[in-house]
Amino acid sequence: MKSKIIANRVMVIMGIYTFWTLLLWLYALVFFVEFQNTMNMLMLFIVSVGAVAMPVLVYYHVLLPTRYLNRNIKRFKENQSLEGLLFSNTLFTTEMADMFEYVTNMSENMQSIKLSKFQSEYRALQNQINPHFLYNTLEAIRSDALVANQQEIADITEALATFFRYTISNVDDLVTLEDELNNANNYFKIQNYRFNDRIKLNVNNHGSEKLLKMAIPKLTLQPIVENSIIHGLERKVEKGTVTINIRDTQEKVIIDVMDDGVGIDDETLESMNDRLHQLSNSQLEEKLSKGGIALLNVNNRFKMTFGEAYGLKVSSVKDYGTTVNITFPKEQ
Repeated sequence: MKSKIIANRVMVIMGIYTFWTLLLWLYALVFFVEFQNTMNMLMLFIVSVGAVAMPVLVYYHVLLPTRYLNRNIKRFKENQSLEGLLFSNTLFTTEMADMFEYVTNMSENMQSIKLSKFQSEYRALQNQINPHFLYNTLEAIRSDALVANQQEIADITEALATFFRYTISNVDDLVTLEDELNNANNYFKIQNYRFNDRIKLNVNNHGSEKLLKMAIPKLTLQPIVENSIIHGLERKVEKGTVTINIRDTQEKVIIDVMDDGVGIDDETLESMNDRLHQLSNSQLEEKLSKGGIALLNVNNRFKMTFGEAYGLKVSSVKDYGTTVNITFPKEQ
């Protein structure tokens, strides 16, 4: 509709322009007949060329592109595609093509967003069904274990149900440090059952009790403890220990997750810390032989939550153990 209005206005302007050009040309012709000299001839030539050239230029560079634009809009509405569109060889050809391509990309993006929304809703429905089934099954196993006087199996089943309930059903992005410690302890209880009491967890709070109420990203400690077990203690022949030390300074809270496992070699350790200094989602796709993927995930969430100055740092001595240092601001 707007393109038609523009075309009509151009036609009106062209008509007015033609009318005044003809008057000027007639005046120049009369003037030339009355006073014939070189200057008048040159003036008549310029007016004549301008009278012919200007309408042609306006037609090809204004009116014709407007007509093509109007046709292309109609075809684009019908096909929702760039196929079949016509572009005149004008100054606006590139701009018109870019505009239609941009609209096409926007349309495709909207379709992708709708599809993603549908998939998310479907996954949300699945997540509502699966945990409910899982919790009921675990509770049934726990009840059978208690009836059979298998207290250890009942305890582990309860720990497993609590762990999954915290991991799956708790949708909060931030939780208290106390909640994270409880979840890490539940996870460790499950792993200790698998390792037949060969591993041990110690938690030491060297600060005030208020530290336990501070908010941190959900699933911070469990992935780090998991790395300590799988990449540190599991490869160790003797018994192993994971220790979580909590302390604070005037400005920040510091959590050290330490294990006395096999440690990390210098080359891998340097590579991990280099990646931990960068905030990039692409880094999450890189796979490190020493379990750095979980650390990168936790580190990125800390940096996005609290800022670049905070996050994780890893120190290790081969054959003696590894420490993951976590820092975040005390004032939140």
